[in-house]
Amino acid sequence: MLDSISFLRIIKTGLTNFGRNLWLSFAASMVMTTTLVIFATLFLLFALTNYSLKTIQSTVDISVYFKIGLAEEQINNIKNDIQQDSRVKEISYVSATQAFEEFKTRHQDDPLITQSLNELTENPLPATLHVKTNLLEDYPAIAEILQSDKYKDFVDKVNFEDNRVVIERLNKILKFIVTFGLGLVAVFAIIAILVIYNTITLTIYNRKEEVEIMRLVGATNWYIRGPFLAEGVLYSLLAVAVSGLLLFPVFSKIIPKITDYVNPQLNFYGHNFFNYWYLLLSLLVLALVLSTVSTFFAIRKYLKI
Repeated sequence: MLDSISFLRIIKTGLTNFGRNLWLSFAASMVMTTTLVIFATLFLLFALTNYSLKTIQSTVDISVYFKIGLAEEQINNIKNDIQQDSRVKEISYVSATQAFEEFKTRHQDDPLITQSLNELTENPLPATLHVKTNLLEDYPAIAEILQSDKYKDFVDKVNFEDNRVVIERLNKILKFIVTFGLGLVAVFAIIAILVIYNTITLTIYNRKEEVEIMRLVGATNWYIRGPFLAEGVLYSLLAVAVSGLLLFPVFSKIIPKITDYVNPQLNFYGHNFFNYWYLLLSLLVLALVLSTVSTFFAIRKYLKI
């Protein structure tokens, strides 16, 4: 077991190694920083796209326009029938009379429309159902049911095609970000591992005589390995610090504007997707994993202890 003095010596030696190979250490840290920034950028793109989908889901619905003059009882039967589907989250009903009154209220300041409405002898607006589903991908199936032969004698129009285009486009963007993003992060993660691996390897060669002396005086394996692991951790800490500085303006200036545009009611700092400290912690974990893996393999191959 390591005592506190040995632990401090390991940290001090790791710092010394970091300083001795300053340019190599800087290069390793910058490659790690690039990997972390790419990961963070892709994560934010994924989060924003996913949140946009959820925001659209809260506003999108299927509008079902019934044929004019259809009895309320028939409309209620259809409503109850659709409501039995487990994919349906909510159904709201707007009667023909209610739709007409809302239309008049919206255009009460337009004298031409008001005059035209006053000359009407009957209500031209149909009763309408607004159907919301639990998931975005459920909308096409529900729209297909409403357009089926079962309801063709009662339903005049099902308005969903405009929403379908938006939903499908966002889903494609989300899948592209996930697929392309994971590939890009994997490539840069491998590059970071190789750079740190080579940097630690050079450090081991430079300290070959010191390692031999430590062996001769009875140093434990962990005491010999420790400084190299500490050096790898320093790469991670520097990379996370630089990444945090680069990402802070994005969180403080850019993301709030985007989220305000998507949904003004969003509590920016309270939302896990866009919490700066959550992301910084995730980057730290990723950096420590990359540096530990690369350092471990370098020590295992070139430090025979």
